[in-house]
Amino acid sequence: MEMTAPSYYKDFRCLADACRDNCCRTGWEIEVDEATMDYYRSLPQPQRERILDGIGRDEEGAFCIRPQEGQCPFLNEQGLCSLVIELGEEHIGDICALHPRYREWFPGRMEIGVGLCCEEAARLILSDPAPAEFETYLTDSDPDDEEDGDAPLYLPLLELRDRLFELVQDRSLPLRRRMANALRLAKSAQEEINRGALPAADIALSGLEGKPGDWESALAALLETHRKMESLEQDWMDSVIDLEAHLTGLDWPGFGAALGERSYEYEHLCVYLLFRYALKAVYDGDLLGKVWQTVTMVLTMAALGARQWQRTGRFTLADQIEVTRQYSKEVEYSDDNMEALAEAFLFSPELSLPALLGILEG
Repeated sequence: MEMTAPSYYKDFRCLADACRDNCCRTGWEIEVDEATMDYYRSLPQPQRERILDGIGRDEEGAFCIRPQEGQCPFLNEQGLCSLVIELGEEHIGDICALHPRYREWFPGRMEIGVGLCCEEAARLILSDPAPAEFETYLTDSDPDDEEDGDAPLYLPLLELRDRLFELVQDRSLPLRRRMANALRLAKSAQEEINRGALPAADIALSGLEGKPGDWESALAALLETHRKMESLEQDWMDSVIDLEAHLTGLDWPGFGAALGERSYEYEHLCVYLLFRYALKAVYDGDLLGKVWQTVTMVLTMAALGARQWQRTGRFTLADQIEVTRQYSKEVEYSDDNMEALAEAFLFSPELSLPALLGILEG
């Protein structure tokens, strides 16, 4: 089976106790797989009872580690996992062992990367000025049986995603124009998908006319959507509310000048999101929605960055890592929040495709 990963994937190393936002302190409920539960049940007392006391069931009945005071009950005072120390890495749940890595299965293929919610992953994703690259390997792993069925959109969308990468990494154009081109390509492909055809990789960009609009109204609609989302940390919501209150007078040209050549950081965010989500349209047919979501997420992160620069007078790579890491943790890693963002595409006129095109190309 083929496995594809971003070129930086092989360089990822967990910071463990040196991490400023330890993933064991997120307050997330982490599912524990049945094989790991069976092992915990086989342990002698009192170790078995102590471990099982930290595990409960979620609303759907799955076993999960229950946070205590906002952190994993197995995190010790040194910020290390007591389960790993006592039992070894091979005896922690699949999700704990994998995070922040993620895997997606497609016919005969697995894609793997590291999630933006992790500060070390964010550093790898954002820090290299060169365009993003991917590496494909042959592995001995077997394809996921559930993803090995009929998927006629797979090859066309794989080729279209490569073209999306090319469009958003075309540095002869401003990034906002590149994002508009990605939306136009997705629009053309979506029309073919909707009529039951397989879109060609060289399909022409949609000629849909952009609707005149303004940044402020679009961002106001985006921020209203974000303000209504579930939130893990109050300082995240405070930053959204602060940006919402200061949209008028947000100095985009000044922020762009302050970034200078570092605009590639937002290019990398586009590529990260397209790699992680666009190919999922193989199974639900919604390529346009995924590209729209990529664009609006990047715009929101850029606006948060612009506000921080305007408020503090600086915006370093470390600042960028923190803004994007927190956004990913709060939005990207919540199914409910991602669904809320997707619904904004359907119900917010200020965020319609013509409105976005008008803003990006205006």
